[in-house]
Amino acid sequence: MTTTAATWFYRAPEGRPYLLAERVRTSFWDQRLGSLWLETVSATAPIVMQGYADNGPVRLEWEPGAWFRLTAAPAATAVTGAAANLLGRQPTLRYTDTDGQSVWEWWIKPEDAERRWQALQGKPAFGSPVRLSRPA
Repeated sequence: MTTTAATWFYRAPEGRPYLLAERVRTSFWDQRLGSLWLETVSATAPIVMQGYADNGPVRLEWEPGAWFRLTAAPAATAVTGAAANLLGRQPTLRYTDTDGQSVWEWWIKPEDAERRWQALQGKPAFGSPVRLSRPA
């Protein structure tokens, strides 16, 4: 089964947790992330998956076709790069959450990205926010 982000991000995936986990894991494994393991926490939007990569915790959250969030500790640059490849775009924002985990967000619509960027500004819960790219 060949899977891409088109089967689970750019359109709403099936609501079956096992099948969703298989699709997402396979997509990341195709990006050469054999150490990644994810389980579905919520198969309805916002979809949530959590697991580990290289023995560190990883959490994925997304609204199909709208936004995607990757949280990891320590910063999982290989997972971030794989997510960027799968989504076909670079992350929009990066910050550190209150638990010290690195968070990357991808936003599809420019106006949503701008609203989110404004929401992060000046709030201690979002440490060291950085605007990485602007949605096309």
